[in-house]
Amino acid sequence: SRMHARLLRKGVHSIRILKNGRILLVTKRTICTYDNIKSNVNKPFSIPRGSRPLFICENQSGDLFWGEYFNNPKREEVNIYASTDNAQSWDIAYTFKKNSIRHVHGVFCDPYDNRIWVTTGDDDSESGIWVTDNQFKTLKEVIGGSQQYRAVQLIFTGDYVYFGTDTPYEKNHIYRINKSSGEVEELESVESSVYWGCKAGDYMFFSTAVEPSNVNTGKYACIWGSNDGEKWQCLKRLKKDIWPMKYFQMGQIFFPQGENKTDYLFYTPMATEGDQTLQRIKVSDLF
Repeated sequence: SRMHARLLRKGVHSIRILKNGRILLVTKRTICTYDNIKSNVNKPFSIPRGSRPLFICENQSGDLFWGEYFNNPKREEVNIYASTDNAQSWDIAYTFKKNSIRHVHGVFCDPYDNRIWVTTGDDDSESGIWVTDNQFKTLKEVIGGSQQYRAVQLIFTGDYVYFGTDTPYEKNHIYRINKSSGEVEELESVESSVYWGCKAGDYMFFSTAVEPSNVNTGKYACIWGSNDGEKWQCLKRLKKDIWPMKYFQMGQIFFPQGENKTDYLFYTPMATEGDQTLQRIKVSDLF
């Protein structure tokens, strides 16, 4: 049932079609691929720590990457894993040293230049956005050291990297990084933490979560969107349902991963009105 899945964090958390046609599946504590033609599943990879990575990215060569996302109260080393054989096996590609970060929020491939970007958290010194152009032989911190650089998902254009902040301690914002100059530009103030984002055609979207704190007081999960990257507006608001967040999750809005060239925005609410149903809306109706 929907409530059972919410309570135990069960089910398939991520699906994406790989360049070789196999379907990558992320479930609780496992990663595997499924061949839709042969109807077979490869041997699942057991995630060593944490329940699952928040994101898995694929570069232009078909190599896959993800970072460890787990509680890590002792600030142990944190690994980024890579697969060069279509998720048949995984090896450690990079390791953050002990006491450097708490965990990896996401690993993302920029489709415009094939560089790989990483977001980390959670304390000020642990929060940052990183980039590698040699598949993790080296990793450079682009910005960091502040709750305003504590991000989860990134959105790319030819000139900019867009992100929203994920902090319960300060006011949250949507920013962009100029790829050429490295300049960070504040674009919009939002009422709560930003977790998820996507593109639909040339339009960009982020969603805020219902994560109450002394700063985040909103009771609605919101979809924020922009048609030019500069001006952002709240396009849709979904009220948190009555079930307690400790057990049945905070209110949030998920977007599909991958490239969406259609005229529609797809999204799935969680713990709000429309809970766990796929929604579709024409982008032109939002602006």
